[in-house]
Amino acid sequence: MHILEGKTLSAEILASLPPRIAAVNGRLGRPPSLAIINYFADSPSAVYVKRKAAACEKLGITVKIFNPGQQEGYGAFKQLLTQLGADPAWDALMVERPLPEGFETLETWDAIPAAKDVDGLSSLNMGRLFIAKKFSEIERGGYFSPCTALAVVRLMKFHGLNPSGMNIAVAGRSPVVGKPLAHMLTTLDATVTLCHTRTRDTAAIFKAADLVVTAVGKAKWLKKEMLPPGMTVIDVGTNFDEHNKMCGDADFEDIKQTAAAVSPVPGGVGPVTLACLIEATVKAAELTPKTAAEGQPGEKKGGIILT
Repeated sequence: MHILEGKTLSAEILASLPPRIAAVNGRLGRPPSLAIINYFADSPSAVYVKRKAAACEKLGITVKIFNPGQQEGYGAFKQLLTQLGADPAWDALMVERPLPEGFETLETWDAIPAAKDVDGLSSLNMGRLFIAKKFSEIERGGYFSPCTALAVVRLMKFHGLNPSGMNIAVAGRSPVVGKPLAHMLTTLDATVTLCHTRTRDTAAIFKAADLVVTAVGKAKWLKKEMLPPGMTVIDVGTNFDEHNKMCGDADFEDIKQTAAAVSPVPGGVGPVTLACLIEATVKAAELTPKTAAEGQPGEKKGGIILT
């Protein structure tokens, strides 16, 4: 079985950024800057928050992690989004999911200026993405796409998996992964079936596919009996199992008996997502007008600022 690891690709993406960061520093008089809002310190995604911050620090990018309290309510959250969105010291702004109940709304994503929305969740960025007919338009566009969906496509290309002509089943229809990924794969000439909780006989769809992407957020949900022998699986899930160990949506130990290729969790899509986010932060800084970049996000350049 082939392991579709993402660490090598992630390292390549990050290694390409220092000259671009230096150019931003020379033009703006400061490094690129990223503000992250994270509510749940014990969520699976919170593990990646720390990795994002560490990777930013290593590259000399300024990052600040905001940890609001749930008791402050949606009004305080919206105010923080508005404040950070208007602050010229921040080039990029992302909101880590999950959020408290009722916080994930269109109003939330549209409170992030499209020029700072590095995870591509605002209606303007999402609309630009879905208008694109070819993946080259997405790559060249002066806008942002959801980083995890983009990471899946880049991981596929890195491992020589050409979506053109493939029948691909995507499990999960979230606006962060499933829906944008299905569209991206379609722009690469794949035929995509988007599965969800109301899909009848998901296993039958998987068995008719050439490749399966799972992004449902259920630990070890995907079993070998749901797949034909020789299947390629890309696992986007980030979960904790019964032993509090990070795992994907796929039961790796189970499906590796018959699968042809599988992306591991951790070490697969996750590192590439991280690299895509940092690359998008640099891109946001490159697109920041010099006159709009006055001010410093904290006293420490190229460091981690925790609140």
